[in-house]
Amino acid sequence: MCMASEQKQGDERMTRGLLLFRKKGKSITENPDGSWTVPSQFNIEITYEVRLLGEKYVCTCPDFENREIEFCKHVHAVKFLIASQVYFEEKQKPKVFSEDSIQCAKCGSIRVVKYGFDSGKQVFKCKDCLRKFVPSLIPRSKFTPEVVSLTLDLYFSGTSLRKIARIVSDHTEQHLGATTVYDWIQRFVPKISDYVNSLAPSLSDTWHADEIFLKMKDGITYRGNTKMAFLWNVMDRKTRFLLASKLSRFRDKEGAVQVFQEAIKNAHNETPDKIFTDSLNAYETPIFDMLPQTYHIARAGVKKPHANNNRVERLNGTVRERVKVQRGWKSRESQIAEGQRIHYNFVKPHSALEGQTPAQRAGIPIQNNWNELLRLALNTRSETPIENTQ
Repeated sequence: MCMASEQKQGDERMTRGLLLFRKKGKSITENPDGSWTVPSQFNIEITYEVRLLGEKYVCTCPDFENREIEFCKHVHAVKFLIASQVYFEEKQKPKVFSEDSIQCAKCGSIRVVKYGFDSGKQVFKCKDCLRKFVPSLIPRSKFTPEVVSLTLDLYFSGTSLRKIARIVSDHTEQHLGATTVYDWIQRFVPKISDYVNSLAPSLSDTWHADEIFLKMKDGITYRGNTKMAFLWNVMDRKTRFLLASKLSRFRDKEGAVQVFQEAIKNAHNETPDKIFTDSLNAYETPIFDMLPQTYHIARAGVKKPHANNNRVERLNGTVRERVKVQRGWKSRESQIAEGQRIHYNFVKPHSALEGQTPAQRAGIPIQNNWNELLRLALNTRSETPIENTQ
């Protein structure tokens, strides 16, 4: 069958679905399991069941089952009903679209019932595919989100990977390797970063920028030191909110451009009136091109009252202490820099901010712990399967 013919038949089914909805829309009912009962267009004694499995609609009518089509007229009728209720009558979405509904990840059904407990956690059973599972934010993992967030907290608080593995293994009776902890950093820090970067901080009119060098496995030789890379930081003055922390191979204009691009993005295009930097020439071009309305105060330092850069220099000291213990980073693809930024902004209270985190001082009302950040970042439901006993 040609594409034009398939498109024509699809349009005809949509038209028939609209006619069915107009004629018998009040007779279409949502069932407790999230499916819909749709009456036949011509025989009131015949009904069909329409169900949403994952992102795909299925129907029990012969047209859908025998002809392998994407949508039959009964599916179209249900879609018209949902659209009319949700978007025009402003009614609540059907149960199958509810964020609180438990859905089987294997078959997509929400015909799910509670089925006892496993290790103190509620187990569910799918009535369609008979799969047993425990809802989890991390699919196909024997470790809970609480364990993952604990390892992130310990690492960015200064504990080594090997010590974290020993602590978790000793206290949870679950074997955990140091490599697993590093893999979690690489896997979950970007997810949390995407979430926190979607939050708009309330910033002051002054920024501070500076760069430090650190050990890197694939780094360059710089001033007689081997295996070096550069970490650029941009911070808001009043809130101490770290807008960007970006690694670069060289201490050049390209590295400065990248960190200011990141800072402006995370500030949601809010730009400062003034910005303090040191005397590095690499800052001039990106500030002039990207922040044309900003007054650039160069040659700032620790002991210059008129051009004080103490805020970001204090941050650099904290980073140096941590990097020294770590004995360098593996590569520029490492998520450690971004993880440290998240920890600095959202987890670590600051005495200079009266016990608040920079995020809280910047007007972002969020609990200052990794567990909450991970939970908010992993906002899609998944499940951990339970071995069938039958």
